[in-house]
Amino acid sequence: MMTSEGKPEALDDMMVLDLSYANFSGNITASFFAESGAEVIKIEPPEGDPSRIISPYGANVKDVGIPYLMESRNKRHVVLDLSKPEDRENLKILATRADVLIETFAPGEMDDWGIGYRQLRELNPGLIYIAITPYGHYTAKGKEMAGMPWTDLTSQAESGLAALIGDLPNTPEPYNWPTRAGFYAAGYTSAVGAACGGLVASFFKRRTGEGQMVDIASADAYASCVGFPPTIGYVWKKPRFRYGTLDYGLCPYGFFKCKDSYVAIACFRDQDFRAAMRILGKWKLEGEWKTLLDRITDDIDKVKELNNEVEDAVGKYTYDEINEKFSSFSVKSARSKWRGGGLPVTTKMLTPKEVLQEKHWQVRGSFAKVEHPTYGIVTLPVTGKLSKTPLRVKWLSAEIGEDNEYIFKKYGLVKNTPGESHG
Repeated sequence: MMTSEGKPEALDDMMVLDLSYANFSGNITASFFAESGAEVIKIEPPEGDPSRIISPYGANVKDVGIPYLMESRNKRHVVLDLSKPEDRENLKILATRADVLIETFAPGEMDDWGIGYRQLRELNPGLIYIAITPYGHYTAKGKEMAGMPWTDLTSQAESGLAALIGDLPNTPEPYNWPTRAGFYAAGYTSAVGAACGGLVASFFKRRTGEGQMVDIASADAYASCVGFPPTIGYVWKKPRFRYGTLDYGLCPYGFFKCKDSYVAIACFRDQDFRAAMRILGKWKLEGEWKTLLDRITDDIDKVKELNNEVEDAVGKYTYDEINEKFSSFSVKSARSKWRGGGLPVTTKMLTPKEVLQEKHWQVRGSFAKVEHPTYGIVTLPVTGKLSKTPLRVKWLSAEIGEDNEYIFKKYGLVKNTPGESHG
C-alpha cells in the first residue's frame, strides 16, 4: 500500500476559494484540489451552505449530512456574508491571493455583487475562475434559466441520460418509464470536468501568467456519460432505445443471477463468447451466435433469447462455483499465445458494505478513516494512487465559521463575522 508519509503534495503552493452554494459539484471540485495539498477555503453565509443538510435517508452526524461531511475534508471553513459590502471586500482580498475560485451561483449573480470573473480578473489576472451552473453562462437558455436551482435530476433529464436508462420499451407501464441513475452522479461528472478544466488552466497559467474562466454546465458534463448513442442515432438514423439490463453493444454483458448472488459476465471478443459458452456447457450456441454481429441486433427478442440461455446456465451454480469455472479457464487461456482461447471476465456484484470489507480495497488504501472530536471516526474514499505525490485526507472541518480567526489573521481580512479557529 502506498503511504503519504514524508512525500510532498502536488498542489501545496495553490490557494483555492470554494464558494459553492447548494451544489455538490462545487464542493466535490474543491475536494479534488484539497486532497492534493491545496489550501481550500470554504466560504459560507452565516446560516451555512444548504448542502449541509442533504443526506440519504436523512442520515447525519451532529446535524451535518454525511455527503457534506465527506466533502469537507482538508478544507478551512469561513463565514462571509456576501450580501454585505464589507464581506465582498474581504472576498476581493482573498481573490487577489487565490489561484482558483469555484462558484455555483446563478449566471450574473456574482457580477451583480461586483465580484464576478470580469471584476476579479482586474484585481488578479492570473485567477482561474470555475463557474458551475445547470446550463452555463453564455447562452440564451443559460440566462433564461439563471434562477433555477441546480439539481441532479434536471441534469439527467437534459443530458439524454435518463432516456437511456430503464426497462425495455415493450415492458408494461409504468415499468418502461425512464429511470434516473441511482445516485447524484451530476455532482461528480461536473466536478471531474471542473477539476480537469481548472488543472489545464493552471498549466496554461504557469506558461503565460494568464488566468481564465472555466464554464461548466452540469448537463454538458452528464452528456459526456451518454457516450456514443447520439452519434449512433445520427449515423444509423435510429434512436438508441432503453435496453433494460441488456447491453446494445456487447452480448452477453450484464448481471446474471446465480444461486446465492449476482455475477457480472462480460464477453468483449468473439473468442471470449466461445469460451464462456464452453464453460457454461452451452456448446450449441457457438454456431448460431458465432460473431458479435450475430449476437447484437436491434431485435430485442433475439438478444433476450441469448441472455436467457446464459441466465439459465448461471442459475444452476453458486457464485463461488461460477467464479472457479471461469477463473480456471481464464488462467489457462491467458497463458496461451494471443489468448486465442478467449478470456471472459466475471466478478461478483458487491454491496457498498461488502466493498468496505473487501481486503483488496483495504490493502490499496482506497478508504481513509479520519477521527474528528465531534463527528467521531468517518470513513472516506480516496481515489487515485500517485507514487510521488499521493492524495491524502488530513482532517475534517465542517463547523460553520470554524476557521474564521485563522484565515482572517493570515490574509488580513476585516473582522465582521465571529468564528472559531481550526487550530
